[in-house]
Amino acid sequence: MTSPERGILARRDTLLLAPAALLGLATPALAEDDERLSTITGIMACNRAARWVDADVPYSQTTYYNGYRTDCSGYVSFAWGLARPGLTTWSLRRVGDFIHKPQLRRGDALLDPNRHVVLFDKWADAGHTSYWGYEESSSQGAVHRIIPYPYWPGYGTYKPFHKRGMTPA
Repeated sequence: MTSPERGILARRDTLLLAPAALLGLATPALAEDDERLSTITGIMACNRAARWVDADVPYSQTTYYNGYRTDCSGYVSFAWGLARPGLTTWSLRRVGDFIHKPQLRRGDALLDPNRHVVLFDKWADAGHTSYWGYEESSSQGAVHRIIPYPYWPGYGTYKPFHKRGMTPA
């Protein structure tokens, strides 16, 4: 291919990608976000979730960040390295299983398939009555905060949930 042809193709690609970038459909991705992860640990999931908190990613069910929906299930899908744009709270059940409270480990989730999902980080107290969780909050965006177990009263029925194949470390 000659140099002028490469220039024409580069300009064409720029013209095609520019409108998509303005709409948030083509955002630059970090190297580890280029494809879904074949293996993930709980620590990796929490480290990935922390990136959205650091970037102050706002909540939305209609916009995307690095190809993932910026709602709760898109956030957990990103943290777990699932395919873009992410699963829904209902479809997350396809990739894991409900577990019991004593089995909760870093990177697991508290899931109400009809409402919301929170990524579990660690217990906030010795009595296991509250925990540090990562979530996309409709009022605050991506946050890392202490949450009463299993979730705030009156907001649904949340159960511990483990992604199949994920290890704690």
